[in-house]
Amino acid sequence: MIELNKLFKKTAAVKQINKMIVLIILFAIFSLTLIKSSNTSARNQVGSLNPTDSLQKLQRLLADSKPDTNRIQYLLKIADHFINQQENQSINLARAMPYLQKAHILNNQLKSPNWEFRTLMTYARFLNKKHLRVQQALTYEKAIAIAQKAGNKRFEASAWYSYYINVPDTVSDYKNKTFYNRAATAHALYKEIGTSFQEKYREATLLKTMADFHLEEEKFDLSIKELYEVIALDKKFKLPDLPMAYDLLSAVYERKGELSKALNYALLSVKTAQNNHEEVLGTYLNRVGSAYEAMGKAKESIAWYHKTLDGSDKKDPFRFVTAYSITSQMIKLGEAKKALAILEKTWSEVNNPSSGHEYFMFLAFGECYAALKKYDLAKKYFNKLLEDATLKTYSNTFQTSVFFSVSEFYFAQNKYELALQFAEKARENQISMTLPRQIRLNEILYKIDVSTDRPAEAIIHLQTFHKLRDSMLSQENLNTIERLKIEFQASQKENENEILRKKSQLQSQELNRIQWIKNATIAGLAFLTIVLVLIYGRFRLKKKLHDTLVKKKADIDLAYAELEVNIQQKNNLIEEKESLIKEVHHRVKNNLQLTMSLLNSQSYYLEDLSAIEAIKESQHRLKSIALIHQKLYQTENLATINIQPYIVELVEYLKESLNDDKKISFELDILNLELDISKAVPLGLIINEAITNIFKYAFPNSHGGKVIISLKECQADHYKLFIKDNGIGLPADFDYEQCNTLGIILMKGLSAQIDGVFTMESKDGVSLSLIFINRGEDLLLLKD
Repeated sequence: MIELNKLFKKTAAVKQINKMIVLIILFAIFSLTLIKSSNTSARNQVGSLNPTDSLQKLQRLLADSKPDTNRIQYLLKIADHFINQQENQSINLARAMPYLQKAHILNNQLKSPNWEFRTLMTYARFLNKKHLRVQQALTYEKAIAIAQKAGNKRFEASAWYSYYINVPDTVSDYKNKTFYNRAATAHALYKEIGTSFQEKYREATLLKTMADFHLEEEKFDLSIKELYEVIALDKKFKLPDLPMAYDLLSAVYERKGELSKALNYALLSVKTAQNNHEEVLGTYLNRVGSAYEAMGKAKESIAWYHKTLDGSDKKDPFRFVTAYSITSQMIKLGEAKKALAILEKTWSEVNNPSSGHEYFMFLAFGECYAALKKYDLAKKYFNKLLEDATLKTYSNTFQTSVFFSVSEFYFAQNKYELALQFAEKARENQISMTLPRQIRLNEILYKIDVSTDRPAEAIIHLQTFHKLRDSMLSQENLNTIERLKIEFQASQKENENEILRKKSQLQSQELNRIQWIKNATIAGLAFLTIVLVLIYGRFRLKKKLHDTLVKKKADIDLAYAELEVNIQQKNNLIEEKESLIKEVHHRVKNNLQLTMSLLNSQSYYLEDLSAIEAIKESQHRLKSIALIHQKLYQTENLATINIQPYIVELVEYLKESLNDDKKISFELDILNLELDISKAVPLGLIINEAITNIFKYAFPNSHGGKVIISLKECQADHYKLFIKDNGIGLPADFDYEQCNTLGIILMKGLSAQIDGVFTMESKDGVSLSLIFINRGEDLLLLKD
């Protein structure tokens, strides 16, 4: 509002935003149509055809029925089937008519108010497809009378709603409020009896229609109150189309002149549609553009309009409306040529010259050519709009927009009589115009009155202009307007006698004024000199600071460059280190494999079974170590090894190596844990010794058994390795603490090496457990 206030105080800025008001009213034209089209998709009319019932089935049921209400039901469903067919519509409507007539005749015999109502509602849908509006309206009125007589308010509400939806409003309906009354009556009924989701949905959509009507009547507060009720209903019952309520609320606040609220609710409509995963209609996007346009922000307005123009279907005729909106804003920015190119492109893409929206393009071309001062071309489009008989029934609001643009067209050419003629026509329907448009209209009328020497009318229009402008900008300038009115009247009433009488006085005042101007000029020059000195001093200070900053920046850039070189060198050293470590692991693994091969070769020359067995055990130990180095070589992480796949692979290797026809099954439950090599190697050797002993001693007299191996976290940073078999167990006098066998000594020694607690127990077999500590910070230190 502050920016608009400044703009209106400057004449040049006023001229730039004069054409801004052209589009704002145009979106209100389609609000009601869009709401009704959305409502139509949600309605569920009485007596509609069940899609699971085929025509053949219905005809069989009809043939088998008795002359009762069931037969009426089948007749109406078959008629509905033909009415709802989209192809060969005239043929299908002809087929539907006999069924409707039979239902009507049968119901006259049965005299059922319920089925008489349903028959009339089906007949109304038939008339709707035939476009017989007068007969359709009479049919709905008969249905309403039957529902009222029967006291069935749900039937009555449904009939009023269908009457409102299917019989479009005309100019006379709109003026005498019959169309509004249909919606209001249906709304009152649904508000009284509505309980279901569909009934609450209809209650909300009807209330939106009423709010839209009150907007056009400029009953802004009533419209706002109704829309807040709609929003409350939508939220309470989780109804669709909540963004439409916000969109219409934005239109109300825009017309009311509260532009910040208009922008807020326009943006809220877009955000709500996105959050609810509903389609973000072009109407919502255009409403945001319209709000920005009303605030004088043409660039932001164009950006939002382009979201609709570029994002919608290229063939959608509604793009004509958006293209007109963009054109109006670009003309204000002095980009009429670019606007003309957009219009021509949009016209060729949509390629639908008879959609009903082409009038917006005619208006856009007319305004664009007028801005380019190609008045002959502009006049062709304006004449096309004025002479088109169809346009006279299109929309009173749009006609007003045309009259307004034509008045500006003639005013720009100084053809004041023609400009006045069309401005007065626009003024006749001023109630439908937005506040900015009314401001511009009264400004044109004022300037025409001044140019044609009509002081009385000029005063009225000037007063109206200021009053409306102050209303939009929320300013209290009534005293200024009154002063301008008195000055204008006084200047018109002055005569030559008064001028001559005051001539000498005026001359004296003029001399005083000249002297005052002289003194003021000297003072102004002195002040200007002081200001220039201060500005120069500040310039020198800024230049000095700038030079200092430039020097510091150069030093920082140099230091940064050196840092980048050091970082690169460090990265290169790290890569070399990692490569060397991987190579070491690879060579250690190869050397261990070579050692295993040498041991294997040596075993061929031995005959002592115990020696051969010792060599095999050594090979298994070497394999458990070699697997770790192989894993470290194959992974990017050179510091730790994932113990889970390692243990799985080690167990598979031992099963294959130690297999002596014993069917021993392994049950593994291994935690996904990262261990460093100092813990992984002892852990692998302990598992190797345990499994080797199981194969050697646990199942001497049987061919099968089960081994459980688990590694789990028992508490924070403490892990437990558990190995158990269901074999014969240990001898009764066996004490593993005093045992000096190599396997036991190795397992105890390796446990101590990793600071672990090793225990062995013989119960239903032998179980080993090892509890050790593995802290995250140890891994971090290792990585560093």
